[in-house]
Amino acid sequence: MDASQTTMIQAPGLGRKIGLAWAALAWEGLWPRAVPLVAFAALFIAAAHLDLFAGLDPWLHTGLLVVLALALGALGWWRLRDFAWPARETAIRRLERDSGVPHRPLVAVQDRLAAGENDSMAAALWEAHRRREAERLAGLSNKPARPGLAVLDTWALRFVPILALVVAIVSAGGWRSERMAAAFTPAFPPPPPVVANLWIAPPAYTGKPPIYLDMAEHDKLLRVPVGSKLAGFVDDVRGRRPPQLMVDGKGTEFATVGKGKYQVEQLITEGKQITLQARGDEQARWKLHVIPDLAPTIEFAKPIGVDKWSTKIEYIAGDDFGVTGVQLQVRLHGSVLGDDMFGDDEEPEVLRVDLPVAGNAKKVADTFVRDLTSHPWAGLKVTVMLFASDALGQKGRSSVETFLLPERVFNDPTARALIVLRKALTRDPKAFRIDVADGMRLIHAKPESYRNDGVVQLGLRIGAARLAQNGDKPTITDTQKLLWDLAMRLESGATSDAERALEQARQELRDAMQRQAGDEEIERLIQQLYSAMDRWQKELAEKMKDPEERRRMMEQAEKMDPNNTITGDDLQKMLDKIREMAKNGQREEAKRLLEELRKMMENATPMMAGPNQQRQPGQRGQQGQGNQQGREMMNQLDRLSRRQNQLLGESEREGRQQQGRQGQQGQRGQQGQQGQQGQQGQPGQQGQGQQPGDGQWGEGQRGQQEGLRRQLGEFMNKLDENGMPMPESLGRAERSMREAEEALRRGDPREASRSQRRALDNLQQGMGDMAEQMRNRGPGNGQDLAEIEERERRSEDRDPLGRSDGNYGDAVDTGVDKVPLELERQRSREILDELRRRAGEQRPKDELDYIDRLLKTY
Repeated sequence: MDASQTTMIQAPGLGRKIGLAWAALAWEGLWPRAVPLVAFAALFIAAAHLDLFAGLDPWLHTGLLVVLALALGALGWWRLRDFAWPARETAIRRLERDSGVPHRPLVAVQDRLAAGENDSMAAALWEAHRRREAERLAGLSNKPARPGLAVLDTWALRFVPILALVVAIVSAGGWRSERMAAAFTPAFPPPPPVVANLWIAPPAYTGKPPIYLDMAEHDKLLRVPVGSKLAGFVDDVRGRRPPQLMVDGKGTEFATVGKGKYQVEQLITEGKQITLQARGDEQARWKLHVIPDLAPTIEFAKPIGVDKWSTKIEYIAGDDFGVTGVQLQVRLHGSVLGDDMFGDDEEPEVLRVDLPVAGNAKKVADTFVRDLTSHPWAGLKVTVMLFASDALGQKGRSSVETFLLPERVFNDPTARALIVLRKALTRDPKAFRIDVADGMRLIHAKPESYRNDGVVQLGLRIGAARLAQNGDKPTITDTQKLLWDLAMRLESGATSDAERALEQARQELRDAMQRQAGDEEIERLIQQLYSAMDRWQKELAEKMKDPEERRRMMEQAEKMDPNNTITGDDLQKMLDKIREMAKNGQREEAKRLLEELRKMMENATPMMAGPNQQRQPGQRGQQGQGNQQGREMMNQLDRLSRRQNQLLGESEREGRQQQGRQGQQGQRGQQGQQGQQGQQGQPGQQGQGQQPGDGQWGEGQRGQQEGLRRQLGEFMNKLDENGMPMPESLGRAERSMREAEEALRRGDPREASRSQRRALDNLQQGMGDMAEQMRNRGPGNGQDLAEIEERERRSEDRDPLGRSDGNYGDAVDTGVDKVPLELERQRSREILDELRRRAGEQRPKDELDYIDRLLKTY
């Protein structure tokens, strides 16, 4: 019976033994055929390790590889063409032969009873036969495969490739992967690399240089302002497609400009990564951080001030990349113009003044001083707001300030009446238009009130008629201007035109200096100021020829301080000094002198003393004595401030020395505790770090501080006796001195130094307050004004390090007057505070000595 038609009885390990027999048959049939293939591979590996392929022409190398590959394929086909995997029956027969078991038990157990299946005796006999054959299966065993190579290769040539392989690997110093790779890789020249010239150009207004993108600097962080432009060229002669520039996964394809040449230009507004892709691969990558351009900020540095007829606004503006413009906007507070005079599509009237800005300064701190008394809103409450803009057009605004716009004080009663009419017309044109027209007619009916001036008479007549007939905006505006011009004519005559031209020339020159204009423009504006000053003086001289005008001006002069008289020589010297400073580049100082010139023009009675005419000594009088007394008191307060600064330095040095002694004694105390804790305690903590000499130093220092406080008290009493206002800062200085005395009594120099520092700051603030009071009282003459300016600069412009900021006698004479900005002074204060903080910390002795020298010097 065919064994394939039987069911095999499973025995332990039988399947594994049949499998081993099958593998032995496969190996005996495959290995003799595969030996030539293995020898071929061994010879190739040996040639590779012997570096026989090095130096071959790339194309020859390629052809050789192709030939060897074809030869290996043909040899493999030829050797394996008649190979067949052994069948299972063959493996079973091989296992039976290897075991030497007779009667083929593997076949017997798979046979079935051919006949008599229903005969129980025959079936039992057959089952007994199968069990006996199955017991014999345990004796089956495998024998090793026998490929028979020795019979096929009697010369043992099969060991030659193995020997060559061993020799080649040994001579190469071991397995060489790079030589194997070189054997399979013909040495064709590499393709030309992708050459990229890329750069990022920040916007011009930022002032930042372009950034070059180096392909070798992978993942380099690039910090670029928003709005920067990424541009460049790529050379890729082997590329089939244009490269791509990826910004956070968003690709921009390069534009083709020639064979293998591409260019790109892209605006950067956001993103975190830039990638250059060419030939389907990433060629370079950079990290990106886009710096946003924040909106500018602007605020009022001080409350809005009024200096006689001029409005003074101090402001501080800033922007991360530079302020390009500053604008002042003034609106009438509570005006009905926006509701009744304008249509729905019009906005209320706004006075806009563009303030000069030098370049693209990141920080702008300046003062706006302008005579706005000619504006119809003079004498009325207005709201003021500042706007700052940057190069992107972003705007920042300040808080809203409300103040009373200064108005000119008119001595002529008719001029005052005209200004009252003008103010009423400004408050509510609709309600007071007819009343103002009637008022103009009443004044017109009394020619003696305006000295029978034909110009005034004609202006009142025409203006009243136009205003009564028409109440539109142009008519209201023209009437307001007419009333102002008539009032100025009655008050100052025709000289007002020359005075306005002089003020305009002065303001234009100041604005040009502020925006850092060129030397040619500055020279032109200085010449314009000379001409305006000359015209003003000539018109004053012509007016003095009229007896009536001369009498009126003499009456005004009698009411004013005689020391306020200036001559043409004074003005000429002032202009010459301004011109010299502008040429030498001292534009900040020239701006200060222009402001001084404006105040001299407002506070003085010009031309009452002719050119080259000396003032009489008796004219100084009591005002000169008052100025002298004020200067003496300023000198006394300056001396108190200097002495307080010295005491502060001594307290800080003692505090550092005391801290050093505490550290040293603490270490000795810890050592003494070892074995003697109960007897000695902690020597380093005696009296909170005080030495026997500390109390003596504290008492001496307290006595000096008490004496300085008493001097300040006497100074404050003298201020009260002379009727001068008492600055609050001096009272705070006195209280801080008392606190310093108490700290010195306790032997605490660090706490004393803090109180002394507050006293010093208040003393310096008091000097500035007193200087401002003396300015408001009005200087006696040009020389007094210069001296007060000098004292004010010595008090306010003294930096917090205890030094003057310029050439004031107690500083190094550099030949250049320096007027520091508020931001610079604030930075100096921060530096000094940081030095004092570090001086109070536990630091190395060398560092503390260096900080001590800095504080002692400054």
